[in-house]
Amino acid sequence: MPESNKQERDVLLGFAERVDRNDPGALNNLGVLYYRKGVYDEAIKQFKDALKIDPRFELARENLLYLFSETKMEDPDVSRWKKEVKEDPANEEALLRLGVSYQNMGRLDEASEILGQVVGKNPEHYMAKIHLGSVLKAQGLYQQALEHFLSAAGNVSKSAVFHTDLGEIYYNLGKTDEAISALRTAIKIDAEYWRSHFLLSFAFGDLGHYQEALEESRVASKLNPSFQNTEANLALSDAGGRSPGQDIPSLESTAFTLGTAYRQRGYFKEALKEFSKALQDMPEKDRVYIEMGKVHLAEKDVVEALALLLKALEVDPENPEAFLLCGTIYHELGEHRKAAVCYLQAFRLNSADADTMNDLGVLLYQVGLVEEAERMFKKGLNINLYNLELNYNYLTSILFREEYMMAENLLQRLEAFTGKSAILYEKRALLHYKLNRMTLALFDIESALTCDKHHADAYYLKGLIYLREDNFHGAIQSILEGAAIYPEYTGMHFLISHGEQVMADSVRVDSKLRDEPDDEFIELLQAGASRRFDKIRESLESFVADGKIDLERMKDGTAIPKAAPAAAKPATGEDGKTKEIDTMGAKNESGVKKIEDMSVSEDDDPVDLLEDLKIDL
Repeated sequence: MPESNKQERDVLLGFAERVDRNDPGALNNLGVLYYRKGVYDEAIKQFKDALKIDPRFELARENLLYLFSETKMEDPDVSRWKKEVKEDPANEEALLRLGVSYQNMGRLDEASEILGQVVGKNPEHYMAKIHLGSVLKAQGLYQQALEHFLSAAGNVSKSAVFHTDLGEIYYNLGKTDEAISALRTAIKIDAEYWRSHFLLSFAFGDLGHYQEALEESRVASKLNPSFQNTEANLALSDAGGRSPGQDIPSLESTAFTLGTAYRQRGYFKEALKEFSKALQDMPEKDRVYIEMGKVHLAEKDVVEALALLLKALEVDPENPEAFLLCGTIYHELGEHRKAAVCYLQAFRLNSADADTMNDLGVLLYQVGLVEEAERMFKKGLNINLYNLELNYNYLTSILFREEYMMAENLLQRLEAFTGKSAILYEKRALLHYKLNRMTLALFDIESALTCDKHHADAYYLKGLIYLREDNFHGAIQSILEGAAIYPEYTGMHFLISHGEQVMADSVRVDSKLRDEPDDEFIELLQAGASRRFDKIRESLESFVADGKIDLERMKDGTAIPKAAPAAAKPATGEDGKTKEIDTMGAKNESGVKKIEDMSVSEDDDPVDLLEDLKIDL
């Protein structure tokens, strides 16, 4: 982490005198500045002061959690209240404050234990019940959380935050009517609280009230403080409002900052040169290894990427981003158990990362834990409404459930904040196809191809529409056009993310595993989704060592078959015709990542394109 000398620290501390102490946004930004200069104690103070002024300022709360996660510091309040409790174990107020301090750090197990002690000593302590309920909600223990919330409801009837949290609990328990009632109460108390509108949009959608759902989602999008005035309200993880737990460039290393900029713009060779320099002068070498790993992931070199991520974990064995990225590699390679261990450890270390929830949700869906998967997608969207992978994965799960009116609502909501895109039109065309609206489906297919003429799934879907209309010539022609781009339809696959929030970096995997998962694997995922991580402890002890063995196997050419690949954009020659490309190294711009070379050798059996579409329609 960066550190400041005494002179620079004194200058930085002087900033506090010139900041409006009644402006939570200004205090948040000052906290970000202090963090980036290594003045962590002052950063903590500024974030807490911002939350005292505006307890709903989610960005300041995320920044505080991020700081504790990255620095491994203990909140000074924890140390203070630990001492108080040690001196007077019967002091309920000290116990409560200790539990809340653990909660603010994201240490939910300790928070639950301490707050449970307070409730046990004094069952009438309504604030302890509310905080304990909030912790249990964050752990996914909704029924227990509900009991504590309801027993305290009479004391906080005028709190919009309380009624919103209560609505969220009801929603996750499947009690949609009760959820809507609680959320409407919250909006009556405070119509400016974005989470109330956001959750209400999902509840309305579940009941088929699609117009109301769309309106509520638009209100939430306008009010969401994590995406409002992003230049004014800074996030530690990214000024664009990405989830906490992701990295920031260290201002102490010009090479690191420059390397990150090169990587994001696709100048991978230059990025690696700068990161090599950063390794010499940055103490946070795990960050550098992760950035280098991302470069190799972008270049489709998963062997080198995994090697660098394992180095990052050797430096910092509790780096959530390194585990998440290792998980995506193992997921892509078909090593689902190891992917699960990585995702669950990333989830344990940072329970507020939308990308982790997305990828874990996909794996849950693949093993047949559909309800748990959808719950994970919803939790991720509650953190990051604009996460494209989460939105499209939740949409796909709704299409599999044949909840077509709900899917239509979700597509409208997506369009409201993402605008037009090839994948959006293609999904809408798929919905029209399912509902037998062939004219509308063809219209959306043409719109998709206008956005991206290399969107293979649009051609495949166009072929299916022509087949239904007995236009066999058109069907064959469309399918051949799609096959020239990519030889498999992937429109009903799920998206896993490498954490960059860019659709082009997404990898597509099938909705089911190729092999039936055993009971032990399912229990592992069920336990982790409920935030019980004891089952991964043994695997973590040898994770890096096992990873190095995997690297040797991969280098020897004995790597595991990879997951279902996604569409790739063909290269064109000067005459505009499609030409052959290097499928392992080409830059793909069709919306998803290509995983492996799918070309057919002369010895292979011929492929029946109509039979090989693999579309469950």
